[in-house]
Amino acid sequence: MAAIATAFVGFLSAWVWNEIFLRFARRLGALSQGIPNQRRWDSRKKPIIGGIAFFIVCLGIAAWKPMEVQVSRALLAGGVVAFLTGLADDAYVSVPYAKLLGQLSAGSIAIILGSPLLSVSPVTVISVIFTIFWYAAVMNAFNMMDNMDGIAGSLSLVLLLNTFWLLPHTPHYLLYSGLIGAIGAFLMRNFHPSYLYMGDNGSQFLGFILAYWGAEAWNAPFLSSWDTWTKLLLIVSLFALLAGDAFWVIVMRIRAKRSPFTGGTDHLTHRLGQLGLPARSIAIGLALTQLLLSVGTMVITLYLPVKSWLLLGTLALVGVGIGLIHLLSLKQGPTPIQLFPKVGHSFLKH
Repeated sequence: MAAIATAFVGFLSAWVWNEIFLRFARRLGALSQGIPNQRRWDSRKKPIIGGIAFFIVCLGIAAWKPMEVQVSRALLAGGVVAFLTGLADDAYVSVPYAKLLGQLSAGSIAIILGSPLLSVSPVTVISVIFTIFWYAAVMNAFNMMDNMDGIAGSLSLVLLLNTFWLLPHTPHYLLYSGLIGAIGAFLMRNFHPSYLYMGDNGSQFLGFILAYWGAEAWNAPFLSSWDTWTKLLLIVSLFALLAGDAFWVIVMRIRAKRSPFTGGTDHLTHRLGQLGLPARSIAIGLALTQLLLSVGTMVITLYLPVKSWLLLGTLALVGVGIGLIHLLSLKQGPTPIQLFPKVGHSFLKH
């Protein structure tokens, strides 16, 4: 009941803050750049303030401090750095290397203050380096997937729902519940046709939260007897859509002799759009795919005896599927960025 109540409060809080910020977004200039060659599928300018509500809800739950909530300094400090990194990118459109530095700093600060490690080696230094890489990789992959209405929000919501079976005793249980509610409120305004984006302030912050959540999942008590390889397959399977998208984008950009660090409309979402699928269908389809991955991973983890090969098969299936979509869209030929029909934004003029 506490989780449901916290999710409800998170939903209401985020809804109110989003409505308040939407009234001032244009006056403050808090809008996406709206340039045709950016990574977003819709090139029209929209408010990029959705992530601020996530941050406020997180701080509110941390300040609330009921007996069940013990928000760690590691999560708070790393989250602040991640949020400010994204906020700076929204304001100044910083170079990719500056964003990477912010991501590495968020992960490093979290580890210094006690973040769980992904212990891939008995040598602590190796595990620390791998965990920092994990933070940067998840934050980057999530940020890259935030390019179309409803995508990043729905994927993060489904991923955090895994808390209820994977991390039922984490001290951040209610924090994740509150964020589930806040993301739900954001999706009410972000699902196509959207009124706002979460912005880099939101995608960097949520990317960090998801990376921290993944590090906690690695150290879940009932996985303590698992070997390193199987735990790695479990965590990556949960993030298979994000990992698969990032992998194939890097491969395709290197193949085209382009820098993997520059933005572009060549992600899984864009490829599906280039194949003719409407934005709403893409968001629903990817959310359902993530839900299927989560349920499948849960069944493999809790009920099936052969785990590593099944998890590896799941990863291979997702990877091959995303690769085929990339190849099919290449054969289809390039498609210019599509502008979605303009729908009521009159309330922004008030």
